[in-house]
Amino acid sequence: MPDDNEVNHPTPPAMTNHPASPWSDSLQQQTRQAIEEMPLTPDGRLHFKHSTLGYASATLEDLCNDRLVLRSKTGCGDYVFDGIDALLQAGWAVD
Repeated sequence: MPDDNEVNHPTPPAMTNHPASPWSDSLQQQTRQAIEEMPLTPDGRLHFKHSTLGYASATLEDLCNDRLVLRSKTGCGDYVFDGIDALLQAGWAVD
């Protein structure tokens, strides 16, 4: 029997290593499709957005060479991903 001074705390929810994407399933699918198809764009880049990190782009040349590198449009650096799933889990989506 528990002691009267003992407090029962609820078990916290399980933590995951991957934040949930703030974007809709439809936008996530559009992102996956755009990266896989690499559409021709006037500036030779595929543009992305992030809810807190802002905007970035990937060159079609990088994508053609299986390099998933987003370059910040605000000069905050590059974001390198192992694959589309990692990019989506990090909260990026096609803009």
